[in-house]
Amino acid sequence: MRLFTDIGVDFVPHFAPLHYLPFIARSKSLLSKRALSKLGYADSHFRSRSKNTDIARGFGGYAFLTLSHDPEIIQAKLKGGFPHISIRVPVSAFDSMRFDLCRYNVAMARRTTDSPTGGFKESDTNGRYYGDRKIPIARSDGDKIRMLRKHYPIGTMIEVLVHEKLPLPNGTEVHCFSEEDHDIAKRIINGYGLTWGVYEVTPPGVYNRNQDYAEKVLRFIERTKDDEHWRGDGLEFDRV
Repeated sequence: MRLFTDIGVDFVPHFAPLHYLPFIARSKSLLSKRALSKLGYADSHFRSRSKNTDIARGFGGYAFLTLSHDPEIIQAKLKGGFPHISIRVPVSAFDSMRFDLCRYNVAMARRTTDSPTGGFKESDTNGRYYGDRKIPIARSDGDKIRMLRKHYPIGTMIEVLVHEKLPLPNGTEVHCFSEEDHDIAKRIINGYGLTWGVYEVTPPGVYNRNQDYAEKVLRFIERTKDDEHWRGDGLEFDRV
C-alpha cells in the first residue's frame, strides 16, 4: 500500500485488551462495534467511555486502528496495570480494503457538528464530512495523501477506520509488553493454529502489570477455550 509505505509505515497497529485475543484469533479479523453486536457481544464488551460516543458521532461501523505506536490511552492502560497488546497489521492488508482516515480522536474530540461552535473545518488535510459523521474524515486517495503528508510527520494521532471488518493476514504480529503476557498470547495463537508472530517488546511508557488483573484475564481466557459461543462476562479495564 503505497499510501502508507511512502511515509515509512509497514504495519498499522490496533490496541486491545489481552483477554480479547482469543476472539480476535478465532475470527482472524478485527470487527466494528456494529458487527460485534450482531454476533452477540453485549455492550459490556466495549469500552464504556467511548462506545456510545463513537456510535453517536457516526463511527459505530468501523474497526479502529491507529498510526501511533504509543497513544495516550494505551500508556494509561499499561500504567494502570491492565494487560493489553498491539495487533500489528501489515499494510498489504489494506490494498483492497475500504477504509477512511481521521486526524481527530473520534471519542475524545470536543468539537463536532453538534457543538455550539460547530465542527472542525473541512479541508484537504482535515478531511470532509460524509453521511452521519460528525467529525471530518479523509476518504478520497487525494485527501488521505494530503492528511498523511501534513499530520503524520508532526506526530498527530491518525486513526485508520476500516468499514465493518478487517481480515487479518498471515503476516499479522502480536506485540506484548511483558514476558508473562507474551507467554499467554503465544499459547492462544498456537492454540488456534495461526502463523502470526508473537513478540515481547518494550512498552510505551511504564507497565505496572497488576497480578490481580492478570489472574482475571487468565480466567477469562480459559473460559473462552471451554465455550466457543461465550461472549464474555463484562470484564473491562476502562476506568483508569
